[in-house]
Amino acid sequence: MKDVQNTKGNYKFAINKVGVNNLIHPIRIKAKSGEAVATVGDFSLAVNLSKSLKGINMSRLPQLLSELNRDRFTIEDFKEDILKVLEEIKSRMESDNAYFEVEFDYFIEKQAPVSEYSGIAPYKCRIEGSLADGEYDLILTVEVPITTLCPCSKEISNYSAHNQRGYVKTSIRYNDLIYLEDIIKLVEEVGSCEIYPILKRVDEKYVTEKAYENPRFVEDVVRLVAEELKINPKVTWFRVSSRHQESIHPHDAYAMLESWK
Repeated sequence: MKDVQNTKGNYKFAINKVGVNNLIHPIRIKAKSGEAVATVGDFSLAVNLSKSLKGINMSRLPQLLSELNRDRFTIEDFKEDILKVLEEIKSRMESDNAYFEVEFDYFIEKQAPVSEYSGIAPYKCRIEGSLADGEYDLILTVEVPITTLCPCSKEISNYSAHNQRGYVKTSIRYNDLIYLEDIIKLVEEVGSCEIYPILKRVDEKYVTEKAYENPRFVEDVVRLVAEELKINPKVTWFRVSSRHQESIHPHDAYAMLESWK
């Protein structure tokens, strides 16, 4: 059977990335507790292509992912485990460079602060890995929802103040094992208050009053997260952004900062 994609020639341009995306597969992430959290990943796998080849053997990429899932592949150490996948992609595709991305929801059981009712809180996560030109790079991103209360509103009002729901996106490069729970906890502690999946009336009173006592601008949030990341010896680079959905304005408030250690 003729293999068209392996046709050799001079095709004018090399291609930086070619592969498959929107590839939906189950995935397991090892939690800090040691348990495996089951979720669904949206994968993107790619390689580079020289200008001497017409195409890649694309079916090998979803085949590799299916084999990993059959083996009940569980990601624990993101840097170590994703490097192994990238090396396997390079080997199977006979390529110089390999690229891996996956987006997924990570689930943590959280108790309400007073009633202690338990619920499941989802956190959007992303892993981006590349093995290109002999260099390995990995960026881990977590988005954490928080409650914030406007300091200006509190200052100028005789009573009450307006709140926002904030989404803090933290991306890091790092040199040692880091768990998603560590990043999530760091971010939740700098907001005006955490967001909980279940709240009874006693809990609503708690979170309302806690937020009132801890007002935060969007600028405050990214700076406070950055302070913690800056002193973490495992983190070598970070980018923190926060988007707050304003309750009294038609726009969102936004801030971002980025830093190498």
